Amino acid sequence: MTRDKKQLWKFRQKIGFLFQNPDDQLFAPTIKEDVGFGVRNLGLEETEVNKRVEWALEAVNLSQYENNSPYDLSWGQKKRAALAGLIVMKPKLLILDEPFANLDFKSIYNHLQIFKTLKKGQKMTILFTTHNLFFIENWADKMLVLNNGNAIFEGIPKDGLNHPKIKQLLGSYNDLLNLINEK
Repeated sequence: MTRDKKQLWKFRQKIGFLFQNPDDQLFAPTIKEDVGFGVRNLGLEETEVNKRVEWALEAVNLSQYENNSPYDLSWGQKKRAALAGLIVMKPKLLILDEPFANLDFKSIYNHLQIFKTLKKGQKMTILFTTHNLFFIENWADKMLVLNNGNAIFEGIPKDGLNHPKIKQLLGSYNDLLNLINEK
């Protein structure tokens, strides 16, 4: 393996990417096997693999489902199982594609708790894509808005959500709230 390929391999090991649809990520017969797949391919001792898998399943509150098929889980549980398959690798950066899509409020809350713990406890940087202004305003530290592949705003959410161009593209959260409150 060339020096560049080795560097790319090391770089890739520091990033975890969660697809919007967890069915695109889950493939093994059981959750435990699925979560252990990537870390097992690192060549770690089986005791270390098992320790990491146990930790990852506990971190996403799925320990009791370790022997279940991923396809027997709810949508939110599948998303957490796919997340466990990433965090078991101990990445420095998690990239989450629409992590709250198709989740009910309780599942969103559970996911936010997990992300908060990973951010603080594991010191993982979390980058997420969303079209939901609520998450941008209430959870993001920074935002980057892309339009046709071009960055049109980068900065703190408060400034971005008040920017006229952003309001034109994404709509206004406050306008939506006012409409709802008019009844």
